[in-house]
Amino acid sequence: MPLAITLPLNPEVLRTSGPYPRALNVLSRKQTAVQRQLRRAGLAGYEPTTQATLLALAQRTPPGGAVYDIGAHIGLYSALISAVYGKDGPRTVAFEPTPQTAALCRRIRECNRLGFEVQQTALSREPGTAELYFSQKSESSNSLNPAHRKHSESVPVPVTTVDAFTEERGLSPHLIKVDVETFEAAVLEGSLSTVRRHRPWIVCELLPSADHDALRTALAPLTAMDYGLYPITPDAPWHRYDETTYRPAVSAQCRDWLLAPRPLAPDFHRAVRQWLIAILACDETTNLLTPDKASFPYGWNAPYRPRAPRSALLAGAAAVARRALGPGAVPGRSGFTVPGRRRGGEVPTSTR
Repeated sequence: MPLAITLPLNPEVLRTSGPYPRALNVLSRKQTAVQRQLRRAGLAGYEPTTQATLLALAQRTPPGGAVYDIGAHIGLYSALISAVYGKDGPRTVAFEPTPQTAALCRRIRECNRLGFEVQQTALSREPGTAELYFSQKSESSNSLNPAHRKHSESVPVPVTTVDAFTEERGLSPHLIKVDVETFEAAVLEGSLSTVRRHRPWIVCELLPSADHDALRTALAPLTAMDYGLYPITPDAPWHRYDETTYRPAVSAQCRDWLLAPRPLAPDFHRAVRQWLIAILACDETTNLLTPDKASFPYGWNAPYRPRAPRSALLAGAAAVARRALGPGAVPGRSGFTVPGRRRGGEVPTSTR
């Protein structure tokens, strides 16, 4: 049963980067855990602050820069970045080792005529082959770590490293997202040469159930290179941690972290805030649903265009956000506080 989700309207990006589609076809409302979550709550209900952070960082990609989406699943983040920033935006690569999910990622790319690349491979500390364990809970919890979830089967998958892939392709990554279900330490260890040379921004999932001894070891070289560890939360500015102090701040509600190569400036928080307001307006009421084999309405993904003055567009986006969030949703100049939505504030992904 087809599902299209409304994309967030950001007037600043329209002004600087040009029009982009107003909706994304994610093909099914129930095939995977991620699609089911999007059906229930739209983009607003799927890690909205992480989305806002990734879109704000991708917006600053220098010419020729790349984005790596490691543990891409159906490629939602790759598709968002590719749809919003288009062919003139960052070169985006989605890494997904689960064969069926990678095939769905490619279908979403093709149906939406997007330009991101799909690599059906896992990443670790060294190239080779490894067993990918299929979670009994959800395909979004598949992992190279056999202890992460109960599993009934596994499949061998190819493995590369960030360093090997970057060297082979001659890329310059500006942003790396890592969500590999407690295998993040191994991915970071295979990224150190890339980090030293290119100093990318890294958005990394840190789960309470991860091996934090291994994570501290993997994070120590980054903090030695003056990387700061920041929990991604709706409130700003974010507190900076290092590998010796971050652990108490990790929780089920705070599991996506920004590993930043330099201190976070107020304009970064303003960009995240602007994206977050726009994303929270894209709830389940903005989804497009059709019966099986039916087409979406004419013009369903017609591009957003800056037809009104920027101030009017911003006011309209803020008004929509107020209706979604309630009074007090408009943030201040140097930071933002998002009050609880009717589902209880930021809605964490409930699929893992």
